[in-house]
Amino acid sequence: MDVFDDRTGHITDEGFAALLAGQLDELASLEAAEHLSFCDSCCARYADLLTGEALLEPEHSLVQPVMERAKRRSRVIFFRHAMKAGLAACLALTLWFTGVFTMLPSAVGAALPDRAAYRLEQQQRLNEAAEKELKEQLDASNAPADTLNTRISNAVGQLLNALNQKGESDK
Repeated sequence: MDVFDDRTGHITDEGFAALLAGQLDELASLEAAEHLSFCDSCCARYADLLTGEALLEPEHSLVQPVMERAKRRSRVIFFRHAMKAGLAACLALTLWFTGVFTMLPSAVGAALPDRAAYRLEQQQRLNEAAEKELKEQLDASNAPADTLNTRISNAVGQLLNALNQKGESDK
């Protein structure tokens, strides 16, 4: 028994009878189910056989009105996208011809300080503050520079004497 017609590829009357009676093996049942999933004419015949009555046909076809609505909707969507793109292009050209884009880099450059110059200025402020603090410390001690050198050399000498004395006492 052939489930499918070799000439048209549709399910035969014997195939429908075997499908309804449950006499098809598993592979043939799967093939028939797959065919019914995409073949509208076989699906309508199968539904007809299951219910025992013919399916109702609509008074008039709905294909034409639905397709017209889909076309109208696609035109509206296309028009909206075209309007958005056109408005964006007009705005960009208006800004371009008014010179906004040529003024923008100079305005941004004037508004934002140069980082390197800013860092250099901060470092100079820190150096000036450190120099001022050193001058204040020297003025507060009122000690001339040669006295400081003398104090340092005396401290080093005392340290060396202490080390020599310790070394002699260890012997």
